[in-house]
Amino acid sequence: MASYGKVCRGLAIQEDRPNVGMARRRRSFSLSAGNGVTTPPKTPAKSRSPRRTPAGASPYLEASCRDCMPRRMPQPCPTTATSAHAVSHGGGGEALGAALPWAVCEAVSGAIWKSAKEVVAAEQAAAVDAGAPSPKRHKLAAAAPAHDLASPACGSDAIFPSVGLSQPSQPTQLSQVDPTEMDAAAAQAHAALRSAWDRLGPKNEDIPVESFRTVCKMQQAAQRYWRDAAVDLGKAASSVARFLEQQRRLYWRRETWRGVNLGGWLLLEPGPSSELFNKYGPASCEWDLMKRMREQLGDEGAERALASHRDRYITEDDIRCIKALGLNAVRIPFGYWVAMGPAAGDPYSGPGLQHLDQALAWCKTHGLQAILDLHGAPGGESGEKPSGHERKDWQWQDWRFDESVAALEVVAARYRGHPAVSGISVCNEPSEKVPTAPLCHFYDRAVRAIREAGMAPDEVAIILPVYRTERLDEVWRLWSREYDGFARHANVAFDLHLYHCFGTWWERQGLASQLRMTKRHRKILRRVPAVVGEWSLALAPQARRCDDGDGQKEEDQALRAFAEAQLEAYSQASHGWFFWTWRDCPLFHQPGWDLRKCLTMRWLSKNQLTDTRSSPKSVGGG
Repeated sequence: MASYGKVCRGLAIQEDRPNVGMARRRRSFSLSAGNGVTTPPKTPAKSRSPRRTPAGASPYLEASCRDCMPRRMPQPCPTTATSAHAVSHGGGGEALGAALPWAVCEAVSGAIWKSAKEVVAAEQAAAVDAGAPSPKRHKLAAAAPAHDLASPACGSDAIFPSVGLSQPSQPTQLSQVDPTEMDAAAAQAHAALRSAWDRLGPKNEDIPVESFRTVCKMQQAAQRYWRDAAVDLGKAASSVARFLEQQRRLYWRRETWRGVNLGGWLLLEPGPSSELFNKYGPASCEWDLMKRMREQLGDEGAERALASHRDRYITEDDIRCIKALGLNAVRIPFGYWVAMGPAAGDPYSGPGLQHLDQALAWCKTHGLQAILDLHGAPGGESGEKPSGHERKDWQWQDWRFDESVAALEVVAARYRGHPAVSGISVCNEPSEKVPTAPLCHFYDRAVRAIREAGMAPDEVAIILPVYRTERLDEVWRLWSREYDGFARHANVAFDLHLYHCFGTWWERQGLASQLRMTKRHRKILRRVPAVVGEWSLALAPQARRCDDGDGQKEEDQALRAFAEAQLEAYSQASHGWFFWTWRDCPLFHQPGWDLRKCLTMRWLSKNQLTDTRSSPKSVGGG
């Protein structure tokens, strides 16, 4: 492969030795004990069902492969299976050996989850018979039923940390387990694995030794969850996260995502798509821009102008450059109209799946994973610019859930088995106006539809956006109680967008407070399967100022410290992270949104982007 300098002409790159100079930066921006942090207020957003093979054949599954596939689980043809499941490990991840067949993983996971619940129920019944006192409820309000995981979080009832930032940030380890209990758990886990393997595993092959250790950890984590669920939901959440982490080690062999968004390409936004907005605006979103372009150029002219943008904005050189930086994934935002064409009355241009086809071909050629992000849903998941249509009168009922599921089915059926596709996001940033119940109901429908279209859990992760951390408690409770979502749906992750710049609260915070908040995010990411789908180096002026008064130098130091703190925190995300974005407006006043500029300004370095040593949840070594 060509060198970075040849591939990414015009960009500077910092490849300092790891951690050199970091101690100096930490001293410069040490956190004052008196600099307290409060939780930011809620502010407006920034602008198991049986699986079947779809009737439409995927272009990435050959007929011979389809003929030999099990009915309940569409599988990729042999040429793509190697790409999905035999990725070698990089630094930071233990060698896991061969992945288990998904049918075995599904069966053993269900058996372990059920047996753990039965074990804990028997323990509790024995305790009641013996007259033992009930465990003290530390986290749930006294009036809340023990089983009600969706009771409102408030004060000390919160599952995820909000303020106590002085707490240890290292993950809570499993409590000391009685050896007799450990032996019993191991025996149950081993029995479940052997049973699943005998029924569903390959004949005349031995069970991989490391799988026995993994299922034992799953059994312990599941039992810990059922013990904690009625007492301490914070611990219960951590136990679920550990269960899913170990479960994923049975079947997932791709690297954890370290990537960048290709924003402004297949859904236009004023910053990254500034060339079009400056030329044909004023407009605040793709809806408004397309209306103005059709007025000025006519329908055919507007279509040609947009086609030119889509052909030129992201090219193979961009994909090659991203790979040369050491990143391993791209997140590709697109509007529903790219998959299905615009609905009646919508001014968008589509369909345009040929652009996704081309991008995925490039990703396959250069060894990048791709996450398909339904960034703009039919009717909008919000009334903000990122949905494609900014509307002050938007109501959550405007979001057309049935059409959204249909769009996801089109994409999933088309790209199932594609070796580059390892994730699909069911929407982008759902408004807080959307009640949690219909949101989680949509998520359950979307996951089922994607799996039934042929994207299996051992091939593709499904991303469910929560967006803001303030809503995580509520969504986690309902998803767990009503849908048993993490146990029923494997390889799903919540999506969090961790920006530090929107709203008056963030604008008032200095750098020390901003760095403290990254520690809070680190704690959250240890308790839930998650991907940080968007983050940036954008900060308000208050946080970029230091005490020495040396203009650009102090800003550079602040942003380097901010970048280091964020990357350390986001390394805890089970599924990884994506910087927003690859390319932004050349004249934008805050270059912290443009990854290329952040590298040129040396706020970020290639070594930082490729460092995997601090990621304890890395499955594929990423």
